[in-house]
Amino acid sequence: MTHDPDDRANSVRRQFLRTFFHDLATPLSAVSLHLEGASRRHSRGQDPAESLAIAKTELARAFDLFEKGRELLLTQPERVESFSFDDWVDATLHPFASDGVAIQGRTGGRISGDRARLSEALAALVVNALESSPGAVAVVRERSRAGLRVRVENPGQLSGDDPETLFAPRIAGAGKNWGMGLARARLYAADAGGVVQVSQDRERVSAILELPEEPT
Repeated sequence: MTHDPDDRANSVRRQFLRTFFHDLATPLSAVSLHLEGASRRHSRGQDPAESLAIAKTELARAFDLFEKGRELLLTQPERVESFSFDDWVDATLHPFASDGVAIQGRTGGRISGDRARLSEALAALVVNALESSPGAVAVVRERSRAGLRVRVENPGQLSGDDPETLFAPRIAGAGKNWGMGLARARLYAADAGGVVQVSQDRERVSAILELPEEPT
């Protein structure tokens, strides 16, 4: 990979911000709509409680989304280090061995970055795949033209025609166990100069975490 990590990270953060503001506008618009409804009900002498309750729920959704996005945008890499790509994948995915997640391939390469954050990114991809297809997830380590990558595959179909929508904060937060999910993984990978992509190939879904290889 020849991209400057800072440029990639800034570009991904700008993209996240644009989507974040768009997603945040949805519950806030609903708050405004139901508050107007409550006002009309009150002016007609009707009970506005139902409209106010819905507005409260939408406001809570907006606040929760804002807090998740704020935390994600403000965090920065803490400790950048050099480490073995293969050993890192083994260590990160060891807790998933009981879920039937097996690792294939070796690269012999090294990468650098905040190891803990990159591990969180990779784990998010695996948890996402397991939520979709328990017991049927394959992980492959391989070289690419751009660097080293981990490919996480599971049988199934993406929920829409555009995989990029899966990185939207309101969609990525829908997983049971992993917070902002794909959005978090993409931001953390970008901080190390890498990328996260999701694609559909026939009946299989692939999530790829690709990182620049350290020169030998």
